[in-house]
Amino acid sequence: LAKICTGAPPFTGFVALFVLLPSWARCSICCGGNQQRNNTMNIDKALSMFGGGNGLLGPEPEMPAKVDPEAKKEKVLSNKEKEAIRKKELEEKKKKKAAAALFAAQNPSKSAEKAPGKSKAGKGKKKEGETEAEGVTAAALIEPKVDAEPTVGPVVAAAPSASELAAAAAAKAEAAARAEAAAKAEAEAEEAERILNKQHLARLVSASRAVTVDVVQSTQANPPQPPPKSGFELPEDPTPQLLERYISEGADAQFAGESSAAALHVGVCAAAIGPAALHASHALPRLISQAQKADAGSFARECAILCIEEMSLHLGHAFEPLAVPLLSKFVDLLTEKDKKIADAAARAMRALLGGLDPLCVGLVLPALYEGMVAASWRSKELCLQSLGLLAGHATLTLGAFMPIAVPKVIECINDSNAKVHTAAAHVIPSIISCVNNPEIQTLKKMLTKALRDPATTLDTIDELLSQTFVNAMDSASLAFVMPLVLRGLRSETYELVKKAATCAGNMCALVVNGSDLAPFMPQLKPELEKALEHSSPVVREEAHKAIEKLLDGVGELIDHDARSREIAKLMTSSLSTAFGKTLPAEVSSFMGTIGATLLEQLFSGYLTTKLVEEAPKHIASKWVPLAMAFGGKELQTKLPAVCEAVVTRFLHLLPLRAQRMLCGSDGKDYIVDVQNCILAFPGRVLLKKADIRFERAHRYGLIGQNGVGKTTLLNRLSKKDITGFPQHLNVHYIRHEVVCEDGVDVLTFSADKAPKHRSDLPTICDVLGRVGFSESQQSTHVNNLSGGWKMKLSVAISMLWEPQLLLLDEPTNHLDRASREWLKQHLLALEGVTMALVSHDYAFVDEVCTDTVHYDNGGQAGYPCHFVYYPMGFSAFQELKPEIAAGLPTASKVVDNALAADSAKRADADSADSMSETDGDKSSVAGESDEVVVASRLSKVEDMIASGEILPIRFPDPGKPEGIRTYRKPVMLMKDMSFAYPNTDRCIIKSASVTVTLGSRVVLLGANGAGKTTLLKLLIGDLEPTEGVGEVWKHHNLRVSYIAQHSMHHLEDYLNLTPISYIQERFRQGQDTEVAKLKTLQLTDIEKKSLTEIGQVSEVIGRQQRGKQMWYEVVKPGRKKNDTQWYPLDELKSQYAPYVMKLVYNYDEKLKALESGLAIRPITSTEILDHLTDFGVTSELAHGKIKQLSGGQRQRLVICAAFWSKPHLIALDEPTNYLDNDTLAALTQALKTFKGAVVTVSHNEAFVREISNEKWIVEDGTVAVMQLRDAKAR
Repeated sequence: LAKICTGAPPFTGFVALFVLLPSWARCSICCGGNQQRNNTMNIDKALSMFGGGNGLLGPEPEMPAKVDPEAKKEKVLSNKEKEAIRKKELEEKKKKKAAAALFAAQNPSKSAEKAPGKSKAGKGKKKEGETEAEGVTAAALIEPKVDAEPTVGPVVAAAPSASELAAAAAAKAEAAARAEAAAKAEAEAEEAERILNKQHLARLVSASRAVTVDVVQSTQANPPQPPPKSGFELPEDPTPQLLERYISEGADAQFAGESSAAALHVGVCAAAIGPAALHASHALPRLISQAQKADAGSFARECAILCIEEMSLHLGHAFEPLAVPLLSKFVDLLTEKDKKIADAAARAMRALLGGLDPLCVGLVLPALYEGMVAASWRSKELCLQSLGLLAGHATLTLGAFMPIAVPKVIECINDSNAKVHTAAAHVIPSIISCVNNPEIQTLKKMLTKALRDPATTLDTIDELLSQTFVNAMDSASLAFVMPLVLRGLRSETYELVKKAATCAGNMCALVVNGSDLAPFMPQLKPELEKALEHSSPVVREEAHKAIEKLLDGVGELIDHDARSREIAKLMTSSLSTAFGKTLPAEVSSFMGTIGATLLEQLFSGYLTTKLVEEAPKHIASKWVPLAMAFGGKELQTKLPAVCEAVVTRFLHLLPLRAQRMLCGSDGKDYIVDVQNCILAFPGRVLLKKADIRFERAHRYGLIGQNGVGKTTLLNRLSKKDITGFPQHLNVHYIRHEVVCEDGVDVLTFSADKAPKHRSDLPTICDVLGRVGFSESQQSTHVNNLSGGWKMKLSVAISMLWEPQLLLLDEPTNHLDRASREWLKQHLLALEGVTMALVSHDYAFVDEVCTDTVHYDNGGQAGYPCHFVYYPMGFSAFQELKPEIAAGLPTASKVVDNALAADSAKRADADSADSMSETDGDKSSVAGESDEVVVASRLSKVEDMIASGEILPIRFPDPGKPEGIRTYRKPVMLMKDMSFAYPNTDRCIIKSASVTVTLGSRVVLLGANGAGKTTLLKLLIGDLEPTEGVGEVWKHHNLRVSYIAQHSMHHLEDYLNLTPISYIQERFRQGQDTEVAKLKTLQLTDIEKKSLTEIGQVSEVIGRQQRGKQMWYEVVKPGRKKNDTQWYPLDELKSQYAPYVMKLVYNYDEKLKALESGLAIRPITSTEILDHLTDFGVTSELAHGKIKQLSGGQRQRLVICAAFWSKPHLIALDEPTNYLDNDTLAALTQALKTFKGAVVTVSHNEAFVREISNEKWIVEDGTVAVMQLRDAKAR
């Protein structure tokens, strides 16, 4: 613009400058950095041409040398790095370039003459009158390219020559030809596949001819029973003439009795002569005409309407082809001022709709919609009530019409008439029941309330955002959600607009068929586009994402209505051809409509070959009664052929994916066949268009990256809340952990979890005995069992259920070699049981599973997955798809070479005597291939974190406790420790003595039940030592964090919170509430009573170092507040009750929190989010619910929370169970560089070798310390 002004005549340029100066002024302040300076320079340059002084920047900048008119013409290039041109401008630019290239290719001899800015000689001389602005794009003037040496003005480059343009055009044409050829080949392949599919499906349909003929014969022999007779007998034989006479008598009715009597006679007579004779008599048009005649008598009009009501009651479904078109007439009559007529019309409507065939719903709804928008409140009220009546018995069919029905109902909710408002509010719960989506049914009450009361919109959208979806959103589901989203987008409240935009995007991402989303696009897209101009950048960003998902969702638009219309038309014409004039045209049309609706219903769910074979007989069973009622002949020969033809045509019109599904299921016995499954958390779609197809007696291994929803899918399969999942199927789920209250024994727990018909004690004892539990062991507390015995308990409970489908989630996580082998043999011995197994132990998967199911997202991280089935074990899959197997979590053949020599000892240690312990050790320790994988990851983990390929884990520097100057000085000691669980004689730990320094990297090894977790808990204070047997000392300022075997142990009370809220709640008092739960810190109820006893200690309020002794200031009951006493630590231990040491330890924890800054560290969302980011918990995960996190993500969160207090020592029990290779590499690297002590229990040999400098081997109650290398000095 500046160039245009400076190159124009003075007056014109001055006017342009005057008009455009306000816009330039905005440009000079709205951009930043170089862009702002360039804009301002252009304004200064223009001002200087008209005596504008020094402009905005002060002295005029040095201008570039003028271009010689005879110099070579230059073409200005746009800045590729800062491209900010609107989409339309970019498209125009591309069109111009394409046109130029095409011209050059077609006219190579003239290209030099016609090229912009080129002379005929090709020397680039400027033509007379040509301006410098010619050929310059807006982007080049607004954002000039910045070189290494900045200059004022645009950077120029020579335009391509004619030969270059021709070569580019040829290359482009060649690429287009290749793309066209590839597309043509793909289309030909698809067409060939379609032809094969059609032939196969046609054979399936033809094979069902005999079945269809049998259905026609049986239906003819046993037609549906007509409605029960009223008991009224006609005085004469029924004939059409008698019907005519009764109608005439009704037309002369003068009072109510005559009107009712005449209507009853007409109804009984019509039922007697049949619908064919009734249609031939043209009685219905006469009755409707009489009812609408304004000058007719009031009782005569009422009688005409009542006659149709009686016909509907006496003829049943056979009357529907004739009566359905009359419904709109009844709706019009609802507005009559004469109450008798309006009431009669309402009665006739209820009679017709009350028994209406559900397949006819689509034919009657338009009349009800007309009534809902009529001016009469009575019409609105009765039509709303009629809609509720249909919802009661035509639930499935009515659901498809919700996108139109719901807006009509919402309009009535906002009606000023109280009766209309009440009727609309009452019908909402009825019609929402027509939605076949379990998630929507879960939120039914909230959605109903929100549609009635706008004040609850925000709460409902919040709940939608936190919902986990395993079912796609169809048009019926969206019909109840989109009104709330639109309401939110139109709101003036920032929070509601933001969440509504987010919810809109989430809902669009859950749509499988674009036709389900299409009805809402005309309203939703404009509202989202308005949100793009919102003042908040967050709202703008969410609206932008939502628009992308909206356009992506409707991208696969399929007009199912067009298919239905074509099939209905084909059915109508086929029936007319087959039966000629025997069937009235309106009857043929009616039969075609219900037949097409039936096919859409049958094939809208889950596609199987059995469905294809049975479709013709389903249509025949619907058509035969109507054809018989209207005099159809030769049904056995005519109807089967018509049914087969229309079903075959319908199958041909199905999408290719549906045809593949039908052809692929031929001859297979699927125990589960759930198609088009979806799995989504708020803002994240994990599975889309996934088909869960499990064959009977097959064992499936589900493999994929962490966080793709494997465990969540098993959870939802166990709940049977996925649409289409067989509800009769006996399903049992063996979870990766056993959650049980303290003090519950094995027998009681088993009885509680067993099915009612097998919960008797003899049965339970027998099953427990079969898996290895002796009578004495059955009285052991569940929480005292080792990991291996807990898994055996889970297996015993599954045996009680005798499942048809068995689900297992990480079953080998805490098993040693012998337990793992026992579980494998048990699973292989189950006959006829279908299994779905999730495990990172791929050797176990390979040994157990017959099929492999891969979560495939096409290699695009963050994209939804679908299932790819491989009928082979994991080792064969690994050979077939090595590139996929290499990227899986711990994807290698797991070989337990390291512990082969100890297998006999492990088997002995896992015997009945080793039960009372709550830890576990897994059978498989990664072999050499795992170590290579981990080592290769470790060697480049920092680069991978920097590039974003691996999410980071970065531990904070804890510093050193007071008085500890080196990494070799002890900070924790255990001396002569022995321990046995209450009520048991077996001593788990015997005379154990260990030392921990800040440089320690200790790994505890041993078999299931050996006592590894017990030793770890004694060390960190989660178990109290047996009184008088050994002691545990730790430095008074040593900060310790503990992560248990199962991440759920730390998160079980916070599942409905976000990770941010979890950390805020856990540390809100300035201390770690998880540390406060340790048994060496938590006072019992009896100990709390001792706090008030005279002579005892009630509180510790101070601490001092006096020489080598630590002294504590205590408060005793009965003394004045300031009358405190000081005691050395040894005296408090020896002279006072044990609870006093808990008070001491609690006071130490307070001082530790103050020293680490924990007590004053702000628990703001920003501070916590920064901390979470250091541990690879993204902002998206941080703002979602914890219950929606995968096992690996929860493990990251738990580790992150444990380091909020900056501990000097971290104790981890089985930290690698849920981590993939990349996360494991990041954790290993973080532990290696951590400036504190590490004590861990782990079964992963590669992980152990990388981090450990010391091993504690727990065996037969003893602890053997193996020093691998000295603690590293830092």
